[in-house]
Amino acid sequence: EKEITFRFLKARKKDGFLNVISIFSFIGIGLGVAVLIIVMSVMNGFRTELINKIVGFNSHITVDPYQNKIELDQVNSNLQSISKDLILSNSGEAIIIKDKTSKGIILRGYSDTDFSKLELVKNKKFIGDENNLIKNFISIGKELSYSLNLNIGDDITIMSSSGIETIIGNIPKQKKFTVVSVFESGLIDFDNNIAFINLSTLEEFFNLDENDRNLEIYLNNPKNIESQKEIVQKIFNNEFVYSWADMNSSLFSALKVERNVM
Repeated sequence: EKEITFRFLKARKKDGFLNVISIFSFIGIGLGVAVLIIVMSVMNGFRTELINKIVGFNSHITVDPYQNKIELDQVNSNLQSISKDLILSNSGEAIIIKDKTSKGIILRGYSDTDFSKLELVKNKKFIGDENNLIKNFISIGKELSYSLNLNIGDDITIMSSSGIETIIGNIPKQKKFTVVSVFESGLIDFDNNIAFINLSTLEEFFNLDENDRNLEIYLNNPKNIESQKEIVQKIFNNEFVYSWADMNSSLFSALKVERNVM
């Protein structure tokens, strides 16, 4: 095989110019393949890194009940086989007030035991006590701590979108919280706009009850999301089921188009 290969690659003495053509052809093919490999590697690496950051902050699949309360002890065994953690949560929109600065924020509620299970909390960049999300304690993002000049131990006032009926009308609830920890997801939008408080405190603050709680499902293999979402949808066929891919569909569509162009 080597003899035949070199016979057609190596030009004869009288055909010296063909040898130059062969060399340039090899260089051209080598450069073309190298560029293709590098571009695809960069795009796939960027996509993987982005997925890891998004999956590390959000639940892999969320089940949002319409009417019936979700009971963890009634969860199907098929769900337990594909998941590593099942966590109940709730959320609401509020306004955070510090000195003369106010900012809209999304509050997510977890029990103190479930909060410590989040990948975000297990991150080495997490600062503070991971097992102390109780009463009026709050965990904020690093970007939010910079923008409002907050440190662990500082007090902030939060105004709820729910109110209390009085003689003079509806008055928004206000509650003082103490910063107990600071997290960093690597995505500025998350770090600047989302904070965590105790689940019971959140439900009291927003006039919610246990029937409104969402079920957050953390999978063993979050990248194989479509097939596992179908399994969850069959189990909760009367509830609204969505995944991390659904929440970021526009971002990944743009990323796919960019990869195809490159």
